[in-house]
Amino acid sequence: MGYQAYQPPIDTKHYSNLAIVLTFIGFCFLSYFVIYQITQNKQQRSLTKELSVGLFASLFLSSGTLFSFLALGLYF
Repeated sequence: MGYQAYQPPIDTKHYSNLAIVLTFIGFCFLSYFVIYQITQNKQQRSLTKELSVGLFASLFLSSGTLFSFLALGLYF
């Protein structure tokens, strides 16, 4: 009964590329959210659109931050 070492689902050499791509996508959603807030009147805004864009921005930015920490070797 031998144990095998843990193999992560994503190879460690791809962490920096994932960090850059996910952070860039997150900033794209964030910039769209800010532009939407500035250009639309309060009566023209949609709560579901704001929440969905904000959710995607936060997911991509947090994933990009996680992979940038992993690429730098910061394991918590």
